Amino acid sequence: MNLENALKAIRIACNLADWFSIEQHVDYDFDLSLGILFTEGRIVFYNGNILEFAESITPDRVRYRYHYMNADGDLIFRYDNVPHYPEFTTFPHHKHLQNTVVESDQVNLRVVVEEVIEGLIVEKA
Repeated sequence: MNLENALKAIRIACNLADWFSIEQHVDYDFDLSLGILFTEGRIVFYNGNILEFAESITPDRVRYRYHYMNADGDLIFRYDNVPHYPEFTTFPHHKHLQNTVVESDQVNLRVVVEEVIEGLIVEKA
């Protein structure tokens, strides 16, 4: 994975979220020469819901966690690729919902932010 493109994708996702959020904090640590990127952040949306995320990209793997919760800390959903649920055809990618875990394709921050924004728009309608 091209790290410069990954950084741009994170910035684009944060710019999208900016229209619907009241607070954002993102930390980056990267070394382009080694092909390593670590990112973690928190986005608080105007309704109080929170998206916490972490991405780790190294030459041999990509790890991610996108945890979306309400203001009380109750899970709405979480995407991650922790290698459990080997029976899933999308292993190791999956999505945690409030009472279940389902298969999921690999996602990135932009996809998750777009899902959150879509939910916010539906919520307002």
